[in-house]
Amino acid sequence: MGNGNPLSSRIDPIFKLKTPILFGHRGGVLEAPESTVMAFHHALEVARVDVLELDVQLTRDGRFVVWHGPDLNNVRIEGIGDRPSKRDRNKIYDYDWAELDGRAWVADPAVKSLDVNQIDLSDVPKEEDRSLLLFEDFLKKFSYSPLNIEIKESFNRHINGNDRKGLKDNIRAFSNILNADAGNRVKVVVSSTDEFIVEFRKQNGEKYPTGLSTMEQLFLQVLNMKMKNRALETVHSHLFTTRKIIDRVREEGGATFVFLTEFGPFFPALDQHDPSEKDIFEILDRGVDGIMTDRPKSVRDIMDRWIAAH
Repeated sequence: MGNGNPLSSRIDPIFKLKTPILFGHRGGVLEAPESTVMAFHHALEVARVDVLELDVQLTRDGRFVVWHGPDLNNVRIEGIGDRPSKRDRNKIYDYDWAELDGRAWVADPAVKSLDVNQIDLSDVPKEEDRSLLLFEDFLKKFSYSPLNIEIKESFNRHINGNDRKGLKDNIRAFSNILNADAGNRVKVVVSSTDEFIVEFRKQNGEKYPTGLSTMEQLFLQVLNMKMKNRALETVHSHLFTTRKIIDRVREEGGATFVFLTEFGPFFPALDQHDPSEKDIFEILDRGVDGIMTDRPKSVRDIMDRWIAAH
């Protein structure tokens, strides 16, 4: 509909895919054990997502792990208590990778609905495809899928016993892994922390598409700006992705992707339960280029109906 063109015929300028694009948020947090091989296979093969969304955190010794966290409330760890509320260490950056490698397994989604004091992880199966995963191993296992990668708060940490003293050094090490990736696919890098995106762009230029920083999203409401190779990734609310904003981003060469997940008390998740056709249709009718969700299978079914109707 934007600029008089049917939405179903638009090719987004970031991933070069026909819109609307479906993203599997952490592989589908509420449909599979998040951020695991099991979840990413579910997203690609069952939900038929177009792009895998993932987060990257650092361990204490500086290894890059596919994990949102930083809490490990839904992760069973060999030799560590099965009740997260009683653990002395329960953040991803409290552990060296050797303590987690082949020794940490992610629970099924139902655990996420429990209060931390109720969680007992003793029944989580010790299955290889639900283990925590290094980012570099993830890139090898899923070398064909486009990616949306969020770099998390632990990128700011000093790595003991190494020459990586903070954000700049950690971004450099992370970029080296990205550059070594043999996969011929688009990799978008985003962060909710402005200085992370600024430093990533400083080191990598325009080699990789990036998400808008928070400050850029605020300026977008009142100013035109460079949008080529940029993605507006924000909440699903129409207050932040009006038709006017979506068209402006589009005219400047960018793309708009919205999360159905929770963003604080003012923006509850649309996908906490199976989302309604009405809600998804309203978002797609606005002209967004893609949707990120914890329930990719449920949203895929609705999105297919919307595409068929258009």
